[in-house]
Amino acid sequence: MSHSPPIGLRLLLSGPSGSSSNGRMRLPSRPPQPRRERTTPRRMTASESGSLAPSLYPCDQFMIGTWTFGRSIGVVMQVSFSTEHIAPRDRVRCWCDYFAKQAHSITPGEVPDPGAFRAEASGSIAGEFALLDIKSELERVQRTAADVAKDKSEAFFVRRFRVPVIWRAAPRSTPVDLIHEAGDFCISSTEWQFDAESKGPASYDMLIIPRTALSPIITGGRLECPFRLPGASPLGLLLGAAIDAAKVQAPLLPEELSEAVLRNLCGLVALTCNASDECTNRGRDSPHSARLAAVKCYIDLHLADPTLTPASAAVALGMSARQLHRLFEPNNVSFARYVSRQRLLRCREAIAGATGTGRSVVDIAFGWGFNSMATFYRAFVSEFGSPPTMLRAVSQGRASGLRTTGQEIS
Repeated sequence: MSHSPPIGLRLLLSGPSGSSSNGRMRLPSRPPQPRRERTTPRRMTASESGSLAPSLYPCDQFMIGTWTFGRSIGVVMQVSFSTEHIAPRDRVRCWCDYFAKQAHSITPGEVPDPGAFRAEASGSIAGEFALLDIKSELERVQRTAADVAKDKSEAFFVRRFRVPVIWRAAPRSTPVDLIHEAGDFCISSTEWQFDAESKGPASYDMLIIPRTALSPIITGGRLECPFRLPGASPLGLLLGAAIDAAKVQAPLLPEELSEAVLRNLCGLVALTCNASDECTNRGRDSPHSARLAAVKCYIDLHLADPTLTPASAAVALGMSARQLHRLFEPNNVSFARYVSRQRLLRCREAIAGATGTGRSVVDIAFGWGFNSMATFYRAFVSEFGSPPTMLRAVSQGRASGLRTTGQEIS
C-alpha cells in the first residue's frame, strides 16, 4: 500500500536556525538524533516580526521558515504567524497560502474590507502533531472538491470554537448541518468538503492529528461524517481539559514527551469518534457493527484485486450477497461506492507520491483494481473535482520547487 507524503504546513517560525540568506529553510528527512541538551523554544519577538520589510512582498516571497507536517527535526517548535506586517492587498492570500491552505486547503468567503483583514496563528508543533490557536477575520470559508483534490495526504482536525459556527459538511450522501455553540468541538478530516460560517471573526483551537495515528483506533479507520461534540458534555469537558493542559505543558517538555502528550490526545479523540458512530447508527445492534467492520476490513485488504465483487466478498465472509448489501444500507453508501471511494483514495495518494518513481497514472489505476481507464478518470474527477493528470502536474511542480530550494540553500 502506497502512502503519500504528509501534508505541508507553512508557518512563520521563531528562530533563524537553518535558514539561508534568502530566508528559506530546508529540513532534513529525519537525520540521526544525537543526544542534545534541552533547549527552550524561542518565539519571534515583536521587534523582529516588525523588521520584515514590505519590500518582501508579494507573499510568494514572504517566508522565513518552512515546517513539513510529518517530519521531525528534533525540536519542539513554537510557531507564530500574523498578517499584521503583510501588505493589505496580500493578507487574505498569504493567510490562505501560507497557513490554512497548507493545513488543509480552503477557499475564503467574501471579505468586506480586505485591507483591514487580520489573522494570526500560534502554538506548538511536535513530531507529526500540531496544536494551534487560530484567529481570523474570515467569517466564512469553504472547502470545495478542488480543495480536497489539492491535499496530498489525509489528517484529522479537532476544532474547539470560541464563537458560534454553522458547519455544513458535504459528504457523498446527504449534507450534514452542524450548529456549534461557543466551546463546542468539530471533528473532521481532509476528505470532507464543508462550508463554515462564524458569528463574527473565527476563533478556535485546532489539533492536527496525522491519519496514521488515529485511523487504526477508530471504527472503520475513517469518519463516517464530521460531527459535533458539545463542549459541556462529559467527553467534551474531558477533551477540553486535556487540550488546555497540552497547550500549557507541551511547549515546556522535551520533544519526545511533548509529542507523546499530543499523541495521547488521540485516545480521547478516538473515543469521541467511536461514540459518535454509535449515535449516528443508533438502532443497529453490535453484531451488525461487527459484521460491517469485518466487511470493510476485507475490502481494504483486497482493493487491488479487480475481481473483488459483492458475491466474492460475501462468500469469503460467510454471508449472502443480500446480507452484505444490507450492512451498507444504513449509511446510504453501497458496497460498490465504498470500494470505489477507497480505491480512489489509494490512487490519489499514490499519484501524489509517485513523482520521480517512474510510475504512470495507468500503472497506479490498474494496480489498485480499476480495469478501465475511462471509468477511473470519470470517477476521479467526480470524487475530487479535477483529473489525476492535474494532481500529477501539481505534485511534480512541488517536487521541482523543493529541489530548486535545496539547490539554492546547499
